[in-house]
Amino acid sequence: MKKILLIIFTVFCVAVCAVPSLGMIFRPTDEPIGNERQTPAPSVTNKDGSFNFSYFTQLGGYYEKHFAFRPEMIQADASIQAGLFKTSNIDTVVVGNNDWLYYTSSTDDYLGKNTLTESEINGVINNLKVIQTYSESNGAHFLFTVAPNKNTLYPGNMPYTYSAKVSDTRNRDLLHSALKDSGVNYCNLFEPLSAQDETLYFARDSHWNNKGALLAYNSILNQLNQPHDDYSSAEVTRKKDFTGDLSKMLYPVSSEPEYNYYYGAEDKYAYTTDTKSVEDTLIKTENPNSSGTLYMYRDSFGNALVPFFASVYNTATFTKAFPMNIRQDLASNKPDTFVMELVERNIKWLITMPPMLPAPELSFYKLSGTVEGSPKVKVQPCNYAAEYTQISAVIEGAASESGGEYYITVKDESGTEKTFEAFSYKSEEGDGLLAYLPSESYPSEGSYTIKIMVKNKDGFFELRS
Repeated sequence: MKKILLIIFTVFCVAVCAVPSLGMIFRPTDEPIGNERQTPAPSVTNKDGSFNFSYFTQLGGYYEKHFAFRPEMIQADASIQAGLFKTSNIDTVVVGNNDWLYYTSSTDDYLGKNTLTESEINGVINNLKVIQTYSESNGAHFLFTVAPNKNTLYPGNMPYTYSAKVSDTRNRDLLHSALKDSGVNYCNLFEPLSAQDETLYFARDSHWNNKGALLAYNSILNQLNQPHDDYSSAEVTRKKDFTGDLSKMLYPVSSEPEYNYYYGAEDKYAYTTDTKSVEDTLIKTENPNSSGTLYMYRDSFGNALVPFFASVYNTATFTKAFPMNIRQDLASNKPDTFVMELVERNIKWLITMPPMLPAPELSFYKLSGTVEGSPKVKVQPCNYAAEYTQISAVIEGAASESGGEYYITVKDESGTEKTFEAFSYKSEEGDGLLAYLPSESYPSEGSYTIKIMVKNKDGFFELRS
C-alpha cells in the first residue's frame, strides 16, 4: 500500500509539473505581463538560412514567458508572499504598507545609495547646456524637467525594511543645487507636487495620476510663458478605470483598478500617427485650433502629459526613444518648443546615454596648460545611428575629478584640425567623454590624431598621460 501511495504521489507531482508545458498546446500565455515586451517564438534558422545556434537558449526564454497558467501562478505566489510576508515575488516591485506598491529601481534614490559624484552631476549639467544651446540655435526654446519618484513624495508606505538610509544626499538635491546658476531652463516639479495635501500618485502604479500630470503641465507651460487652458473650470470626470503597472506585474489576473480624473483634453486634438495608446514610443498630434510646434522627450511619466500638451500646440511630437537623435528630430519636426522630461531615478541617463547631435565646433580657444588625465580614446561607428562616428575617451587622474567641460581636437589624414565640445560620458569602462562627428567627414575607419582638453574656471588644459 505504501508503495502504491508513493507511485500515486510521484505521478501526481509529474502531472502537475507537466501542466505548464503541455498546457501551452491549449492555453499558452500570449499577453505580456506588466511592463514586459512580447517575445516572438524563436526560429531554428537565421535569416540567411544558417542554423541558429542560440535556438535552445532563446526557446528557454520564450518558454519562461509563455508557459500555460503563468499569470495565475504569478498572482497566487504574489498574493501569498504579499499577504503573509509583506514582500514581493518580483524583484522589480516593492510591496509597501496599506496595499501600496513601489518601483524597485527608485530605492537607490530613496536610500541615498549609489548617488552621482560631484563631477558626474557637473557632467549632467554640461550635457544639458549642450542640448539647450543646440536646441536654441535651431529655433526651439528648451526646457528640462524631472518627474519625482513616487517614494520621494510619498515615503509613508515604504516598508520598514527600507528604513536604514545610506546617506542623506540625493541625486535630486545635487542636481537642484547645480542647476541654480547653470543657465539651464529648468522647471522644478518637486516643489508644487510636494506642496499638495492630496495624493497625486497612484497607490499601485509608479506614476502620477491625471491630477498630478495636470499640475506638472501647468507648471511647465507657465514657465515657458505659453498660453494654455489650465482646466480650472473644466468639468472633471472621475472614473475607477486605471490599472497600475506595478499591480499588473504582481496580480496579472485580477488587478484592482484605481480612480483617475479626466478633464476633456482628449477631445481637443487628433493623432497623426497610428497610435494605439499614450504608451507608444512615437506619437504625433495636431490641433487646428492652436498654434506652435512642440517636440517632447518623455518617459513613462509623460503618458499622462500627452493629452494636455497635445491640446495646446498646433502640432506636437512625443518620443520615448533614448538616446534621442536630437539633430534628426529637430530637423524633421522644426519645433519652436523642446521639452525634455525625465524621471528622477533616470537622471544618470544624461551621462550614460547622451543624445545624438553633432558635436559643436569650437572656433577659438587659448590653451592655459596641461593636466594629468591619461585618456584612453576609442573611435567607432555610432551604436545607434550610421550618420555618426562616435569618439569616446575614458579619463583617469586629476582631470576626471575636475567636473569641467571636455573638448576634443581631431586631426585627420589631410592635416585638417578641428576642435569640438564633447558630452560628459559614464560607461562601464569609466568616466570620460563622448562626441558624435558626422561619419561622412570622419569615417570610423579613418586615422586620426586626437587630443583631449578640459575647460574649467582657469581655462583650457590639455590632458597628458
